[in-house]
Amino acid sequence: MTHWLWLGLCCFLSAPSLIFFERHEFMKKEPFYASPVALVSDKVLLRNDKFGKGAFGASRGNVRHSRTHTGIDLTAAIGSPVTASKSGRVFFAGDDPTGYGHYVEIHHPDGLLTRYAHLTQILAREGEWIKQNEPIGTCGKSGNANGSGIIPHLHFEIRYKNQPLNPGSGLLDPRVRIQ
Repeated sequence: MTHWLWLGLCCFLSAPSLIFFERHEFMKKEPFYASPVALVSDKVLLRNDKFGKGAFGASRGNVRHSRTHTGIDLTAAIGSPVTASKSGRVFFAGDDPTGYGHYVEIHHPDGLLTRYAHLTQILAREGEWIKQNEPIGTCGKSGNANGSGIIPHLHFEIRYKNQPLNPGSGLLDPRVRIQ
């Protein structure tokens, strides 16, 4: 009986080391987040219309309900493919009719998560493991992006412990230019 206890204790104590090793190996394979939409030459274009700018931290709302933009809005044609920017497990694939519309949320082994919002179609399923650059949906104008003057785009977020991070601050592949 005691040898099983020792084996269980050894497995329990080695778990943090295995998790660290897995994250380290993952970061070597995928050090950066890829662009979730097709590039125009080597760049992605940010949304800029009369309803707002697509930059991270841009002002949203009016004077009484002021807030800042928690992601970046990447312009793309309606129906164009949206791909996972990094490998991970699909945590949510569904609808938020008041804001994000149809969206997908992926949790990554590095502890970060990504959100892909305003989709027309969702191709990923909750619980599924998605590889980097694998299709997860198609670009659209769902949620609060359905206004006639709003340019079709993908709302893309990277978060850590529910805090938004600027994708353009060293998280996206440095070969991708944001304009």
